[in-house]
Amino acid sequence: MKFTKEDIEKIEKFIDIKNRGYYADGGQVTEVYNRVLEKNANVTNCGSCLRGRIQEMENALNHFKAQIKAQEELKEEKVDNVTPEENKTSEEAENKSAIKRVGRPPKNK
Repeated sequence: MKFTKEDIEKIEKFIDIKNRGYYADGGQVTEVYNRVLEKNANVTNCGSCLRGRIQEMENALNHFKAQIKAQEELKEEKVDNVTPEENKTSEEAENKSAIKRVGRPPKNK
């Protein structure tokens, strides 16, 4: 998958058009679809075909954004120099001191 800033903007525009219930230009959708997903689909004006292509690009874009976010979080963790295991043990210690009793209180006679 190859995403450029322009492709991301176009895909988001196509998603907006799809969500509003309108039709996007089949030539533009197919051009971006073939470039981003590295496919060789023919131009079509079939509404359900275009919707499927837009949905496929939306899924790929969401996956791409999730990867970028995960990489940024990984960089932040490396900057902190705290491993996830060390972080868990400190959180568990804090949580143990704040444990509340759950359930009905005892009856007062």
